[in-house]
Amino acid sequence: MPPTLPCAPRGTPSRRSFLSTSLAGAGALYGARSPLAGAAEQLTGPRKKLIGWGSDVAYPSKVQNNIRKIEELPLDGIVLSNFRGEKEGKEFSFDWECFGRQKFERKHLDSMIRLLGNIGYRRFTDNFLRFNLQPGDVDWFEDFNAPIHNALMWAAVAKEVGAKGWKFDLEDYQDKIFVYDRQRYADSKTFAEYAAQVRLRGRQMMEAIQEGFPDIVLLLSLAHSYVNRTPQASQKLAKLSSYGLLPAFVNGLLDAAGPGVRMIDGQEQAYGYLLPEEYFRGYHDIRQRALELVPRNLWGKYREKMEVGVAIFANLQLAVHRTATRYWVPHYLEPEERLRLFEQNIYHALQTTDEYAWLYSEHMGWWESGHPVPTPAGAVAAIRAARAKLAGGKPIGFELTAAVAQARQKLARATERDE
Repeated sequence: MPPTLPCAPRGTPSRRSFLSTSLAGAGALYGARSPLAGAAEQLTGPRKKLIGWGSDVAYPSKVQNNIRKIEELPLDGIVLSNFRGEKEGKEFSFDWECFGRQKFERKHLDSMIRLLGNIGYRRFTDNFLRFNLQPGDVDWFEDFNAPIHNALMWAAVAKEVGAKGWKFDLEDYQDKIFVYDRQRYADSKTFAEYAAQVRLRGRQMMEAIQEGFPDIVLLLSLAHSYVNRTPQASQKLAKLSSYGLLPAFVNGLLDAAGPGVRMIDGQEQAYGYLLPEEYFRGYHDIRQRALELVPRNLWGKYREKMEVGVAIFANLQLAVHRTATRYWVPHYLEPEERLRLFEQNIYHALQTTDEYAWLYSEHMGWWESGHPVPTPAGAVAAIRAARAKLAGGKPIGFELTAAVAQARQKLARATERDE
């Protein structure tokens, strides 16, 4: 049974709809310490960056009013979303309407664009604007001018306001955008025809994006590696109940990506990771196994363009939730163990990313005193400790394999009657 999850802002579907499958897949991975871990701890490379995202730091006006407090967090930047505008006397949220039948112009978002350009960052260097594949009310074979137009406009805005790029949210919230048998013309068009058309749309989207922002960084919430968690996924894409057409879209993005564009598989499935070896496995999944879903003639470009990113779900790691956490393994750890788990996984997420890891949270008062769901004492210190150890070339310094195994057993016993 999947965990009960909080609602996203404005009554939108929660991002956590797939978390239970991520946890199920992760369950078989705990055990001996990864043989790669010791070697990786000795490696040096570009400075790793941690990007914050969630209901606490997503609203532009809230960020603008509290930026000095927010920049005290041990982050390198944030993801902004919930871009309110007005068109023909009606309010809208751009990131929930940008991928559909409606075209939006700068004038509809004029006050929001001014706000984004005047937040006044001092320390955060890597900030992202969200672009979401919603509402998804246009079929891939129908007139696609509106999403392409909106992409060009929003890429140009990201460049103008000094953002690093987009948090390109490819999550299919309604399980229809990338599911073949839910496409409007599935009765008359084959999966291969749809895959070719979706790839074309991906190519057109990328052409528009880089026209507006030639050196944009696209932090994808998920990509090929998410789909390839399904065994032999390349042979089952037409029958998958979710994301069967996603590889075609990302392949289209790759087709058109110019020399300045950077693409990052954000590995949202990493929300469920609990032990170091899972992060190393995830790195391999992106670097190698995902090629099963990439046309061979695109392998070179995939290897050149697709960087490894990692996600961390703070609520799960810390067992912080507005309702029940009984289906989350960390719920069965002691509070001190959860803090160590959080520190460990911040450390290994940053260790196994090429540059960016992103920390997602829902309804946690990271910097707000009196918040109804306060962040556990010690959580911010855990982030700082993980970052300091990694930057100093030091090992994490503790082992949680046995504690996590015991917590898994407690979870199994506590929920066995639910099956």
